[in-house]
Amino acid sequence: MPISKRNRRAVLGVLMLVAVISFLPRLMAEAVHFSDDDVSFEKVKIAENNIEERQEFWAKKKRKKYDKSSYKKRFKKPKSKFDPNTYKIADWMMLGLSEKQAAIVVRLSGRGFNSNADLERIFVLPKPAYELLKDSTFYPRPMNILSYQRNESSPDKSKVSVNLNGGSHEEFERIRGIGSYFSKKIIDYRERLGGYIHKEQLLEIWKIDLVKYQEIEEFIYFGSEPVEKISINKASVEMLSKHPYINYKMANSIVKMRAQSGDYKEVKEIKRSKLIDEVTFVKIKPYLSL
Repeated sequence: MPISKRNRRAVLGVLMLVAVISFLPRLMAEAVHFSDDDVSFEKVKIAENNIEERQEFWAKKKRKKYDKSSYKKRFKKPKSKFDPNTYKIADWMMLGLSEKQAAIVVRLSGRGFNSNADLERIFVLPKPAYELLKDSTFYPRPMNILSYQRNESSPDKSKVSVNLNGGSHEEFERIRGIGSYFSKKIIDYRERLGGYIHKEQLLEIWKIDLVKYQEIEEFIYFGSEPVEKISINKASVEMLSKHPYINYKMANSIVKMRAQSGDYKEVKEIKRSKLIDEVTFVKIKPYLSL
């Protein structure tokens, strides 16, 4: 029986479909193989290069941020001796401070700078800038107008004299200009320090500015009381960090070095810590012992 033309077409279509199905896996495998080669070599190589470029970018940025030598180059040493109380914004900017930093320093100078300790406490004044200018400052002692007026108005009044490290609340309150508020602040800070070693430390108390200091400093003196010292070979991190001049990181560094190397033989050995520079060491040394 002869096969019709229609049936021949159907058989031919089935054969072609079978052929396509038979070769399809091989064609797909070659396509996938080509794609794998493309991703594993070219695209992966490009991705690796991009990662390396990003890593190098952030590494350069980090080095720039923490490059102390380049940071120090920003600041300049004053050309001559100067009184920080008279410097204007433009003067501070000439030393390397930004306009915002200079504006804050000038605003604080309105309270009066009495010593380099006042400058060192300014949070916007970077340490490299302070180190460059600290030897070029001078502080002329203005006439104590308030004390002069007080003496003129009450010439027969005997002067009060209070021991800074031994005075009581009542004794401090006898000094004109010191009420219960400042009396409490002076004694509280004395206890936190372990005792005052110089009168200018009163300027570290909130709201005691240059005018207030000059008003009261002639009525205070130092007795024979020694300051309380902290043993760097025995004190814990918590004990050290309670002192106003020692923050937690510094205290932790002191204790860790002791644990690694054994007890300190000299107080100056704490300067091995990167957190304790020469200025900080001089400040805290009177309050430390072995």
